[in-house]
Amino acid sequence: MPQFDAYSFSGQVFWTLTGFYLFFFWGLYSHLTQFSALFKMRQKLISTYIKEGNSKLSSLNTANFFNI
Repeated sequence: MPQFDAYSFSGQVFWTLTGFYLFFFWGLYSHLTQFSALFKMRQKLISTYIKEGNSKLSSLNTANFFNI
């Protein structure tokens, strides 16, 4: 079978691994910046929600809500 020929097998393995690594690192480089921007935006949004929640909670505590 030609795909198991010892003469061409090492070349096929080399080019398969080379193509895989090139594709992997290209994808990592191109998408890593987008993922890092997304995670920074999510962290900023979460911290904003936490700050708003804490400010509303503190305003409820100081308003004596249960005293009518």
